[in-house]
Amino acid sequence: MWNRRLPAALGVVGAALCLVSVGFVVYSAPADEAVARGTISFLVIAVPIAAGLYALRVPENARFGFALLAAGFAWSSTALGESSESLAYSIGRVAGWLVFPSLIYLMLAFPQGRIGGGTGRALFRALIAVLVLMYLGSALVVEHYPPYTPWATCRDACPPNAFLLLTQEPAVIAAVVQPLRETLAIVLFSAAVVSMVVRWRAATSLTRRTLTPVVWASLLSVGLLAAFFLARRFAPEGRAAETLGLLWGLAVAVLAAALWVGLMRRRLLVGEVLAGLTARLSNGVDACRLQEVLRVSLDDPTLEVLIPDGPVRWLDSSGHSHTRLPGGRGRTSTLIPDVNGTVAVALIHGNALRTDQELLTAVSSLVLGTVRHQDATSKLAAAMRQLEQSRRRIAEAGDLERARIERDLHDGAQQRLMMLRIRLSLVEEQLRPDTAAGADAVHDLGDEAERTLDELRSLAHGVYPAILNDRGLEDALRSLAAITTVPLHLQTRGLKRLPTELETAVYFTCLEAVQNAIKHAPSASAVWVRLGQGADTLSIEVRDDGPGFTAPREPANGSVPLHAGLRNMRDRLEAVGGSLTIDSAPGRGTRVIGRVPLAQDADGAR
Repeated sequence: MWNRRLPAALGVVGAALCLVSVGFVVYSAPADEAVARGTISFLVIAVPIAAGLYALRVPENARFGFALLAAGFAWSSTALGESSESLAYSIGRVAGWLVFPSLIYLMLAFPQGRIGGGTGRALFRALIAVLVLMYLGSALVVEHYPPYTPWATCRDACPPNAFLLLTQEPAVIAAVVQPLRETLAIVLFSAAVVSMVVRWRAATSLTRRTLTPVVWASLLSVGLLAAFFLARRFAPEGRAAETLGLLWGLAVAVLAAALWVGLMRRRLLVGEVLAGLTARLSNGVDACRLQEVLRVSLDDPTLEVLIPDGPVRWLDSSGHSHTRLPGGRGRTSTLIPDVNGTVAVALIHGNALRTDQELLTAVSSLVLGTVRHQDATSKLAAAMRQLEQSRRRIAEAGDLERARIERDLHDGAQQRLMMLRIRLSLVEEQLRPDTAAGADAVHDLGDEAERTLDELRSLAHGVYPAILNDRGLEDALRSLAAITTVPLHLQTRGLKRLPTELETAVYFTCLEAVQNAIKHAPSASAVWVRLGQGADTLSIEVRDDGPGFTAPREPANGSVPLHAGLRNMRDRLEAVGGSLTIDSAPGRGTRVIGRVPLAQDADGAR
């Protein structure tokens, strides 16, 4: 709300000042000069105020916008130079002197609103010193202000100086002070223009195109000012001084308009650069391609893009590692932080881009988004590869399991059934001559059938435990205690029945972890299994106090550890959206930690 109301309020104040000042000039000036003087007054006041209001629309230009508004408000007081009253006239003439520092500040501070570099600050301080000592100071000792000024039309019948403190003006003022201060003003004004030209030559192409109209307007302004001073000193009675004075007043408005044009041109150019960058980066690029795109868009062939590789190393677009950020003469670095405050990418570029903070901030946001998009794409591709590998391993495990079941059926239950069929034929033959022997044979066949059923039950238990389906995960895990050779301690918290695929994955993961502990940690005193069911997550932990081992590190390409047991457990949990980590080290046992997300239905039921 503040950002909306303040420019509106300033606009109303500026419009009121402009109308009052122009009306006062038109009313007070001679009839034959009223239109010309009113037009100059309107342009000198309205143009910087309008440019300032435009600059306030962009936060990065707000400081410069306030400077433009301040200049327009201050220049409105020059209209008092048309007054016939001594005090008002004197205020208007002194206000005309304030145009010099205002213009030079606007030139040196464009477009950020602050003067950068030691040379610019030194020039502005020197101008302030000349203004205070030789202009404002002289207002206390001169009887009459110089004629032929853009800010007043009076010539011989001007009101007296209301600020005069002496009885008469010292001769040194007209002979020394006035020509010296005008010479110094031209020299300092020219130095400011030269400073802008130097900035233009050292700037990026974008900044050059922004500064160009301001540089040309500044050259025109300083040329007209020098010509006006010379004409007023050497031909005070001619029309040249008056004409050049009016042109100098118009040049002030032209320079303010050039600043406005520069701001608008800058907005268009920044928009073009960002639009081009967005189009080139929209589909994602790698670091090398990102560097080339930025070099072309920002017209900086030395620009480099580096990605952090640990706390003290950097990777460039070619994959080379650096212990520190490269730099050199005329180059600087911009660190682009991520949302968590850590540096996500570094740009090495020319010093000229550093002065264009608005463009650099916008480009940094685009670069950060591109790097994060590329990182997310790489991680997604690695996850897809890992998922594909997991699915392939699960399919291979299913094929192996089917082959094992087929082998077990062929070698076990099928052989028993075939033998049972043969013995049935023998019993049939025995029943004919000897009923008693046949009865004994039938009894033996019953025992054989029971053994065959037991073998089939055992085989089915290996595929899917009946107790898991009938009584749930907790009882199925407790049944493992009967078949383990080490004590098994089970602890559960909030465990409820879950979908079959989740219970199966968790059961076989725990079974594999317990079997691994028994197999690889025979010296363990016990195995601890903990399951906790929360609002949206099921946590798993299988721990032993055995000798431990060096846990395999997750490779950078996203592939899982190569150990078959660990791989099987991870595949089972990842198949249902879970994750698994191994915490182990020699001498401190092993912990298998898993987490499985629990989806909720629309009504909150699981």
